[in-house]
Amino acid sequence: MCKYKICQYDIREVQKKLLMILIEFDRICRKHNIKYSLEGGTLLGAIKYKGFVPWDDDIDIVMERPEYERFLKVCKRELNEDYFLQNNRTVKHFPLNYSKLHMNNTLYVQESTAFLNIHQGLFIDIFPVDKIYRGTLLRLQIALIGALTGARSVKLNRIYKKKTVFTGKKIKLLIYHILSLFPLRFINTAIDFTCRIFNSFKSRYVYEVCNPNRNFKPLKMEIYRELTQVEFMGLPFLASRHYKKFLEARFGDIRGLPPEEKRQPSHKIIKCKLQ
Repeated sequence: MCKYKICQYDIREVQKKLLMILIEFDRICRKHNIKYSLEGGTLLGAIKYKGFVPWDDDIDIVMERPEYERFLKVCKRELNEDYFLQNNRTVKHFPLNYSKLHMNNTLYVQESTAFLNIHQGLFIDIFPVDKIYRGTLLRLQIALIGALTGARSVKLNRIYKKKTVFTGKKIKLLIYHILSLFPLRFINTAIDFTCRIFNSFKSRYVYEVCNPNRNFKPLKMEIYRELTQVEFMGLPFLASRHYKKFLEARFGDIRGLPPEEKRQPSHKIIKCKLQ
C-alpha cells in the first residue's frame, strides 16, 4: 500500500503524469537548444533517488531569464495540444510571477488558488532567475517586485470578492492597496518589465526574484549556466553541473532525511483528476 496519496490517487500515479509534462518541456528545450536545470526537490530527487523524492508532488525547473523568455516564445508554436503554458501573459488572472506548464483534461487544484478562474490541471513549475545585487540592493529589488505582487493579490481578491488576508507592517499593506488601483494588465506588465531591467545589471549573481525565499541566497551565475545530464526516472534531463553547491544552498546537508512530519506532499491539493 502506498504511504503517500494525492486525494484518491497513489502519489506515484500523479508522478507518472508529471513526468509526461517534463518530457514535453525537455523535448522543446532540446530542439531549440534552450538551457534549463532541474531544481529544488526535483533535483534533490534526481541526485538521491534517480527520480522523485517519494513524497514530492510536483516538478520544479529553473532557467536564466534569457532562456526563459526564449522558451515562452517558442512554446507558442511548439507546444503539443495536450498541454497549456500558463503565466500572467497568457492568463490575465494568473497570480504568480513564473510559469506553469499544465496537462490539459486533468485537475490538480491547490487550496490557495481554488477560487481563481485559471487552468487548474496537473503542472510543473518553471522559474526564471534574474540578475541581482547582494545586500541592501537585493532587499530593494525584492521589495519592488513584492509590492507589485502584493498589489496584484489585492486586485485578484477584489475581483473574486474574496477577503484579502495579509500579515505585515501597515505601511506595506497601504502600498499594496494604492498600487492595486492600477489595472491588472498594467501591474503584470510592470512586474515583467522590472525583471527585464534587473537583467541589464552588471552582476555575477542571480536569484529567483519571481519567487523569493528568505532562506535562499543569491548564487553565482555559473551555477545555473554550467550544465550536465542527470538521470530522473530512467531518462536524462539537464541539471546544474554544480548541483552539490546548489542543493546545499537550498537544503543544507542532503545526506539524511527530513523529520517524519515534513515527509509529506506540500501543495495542499484539494481536487485531483487524472486522465
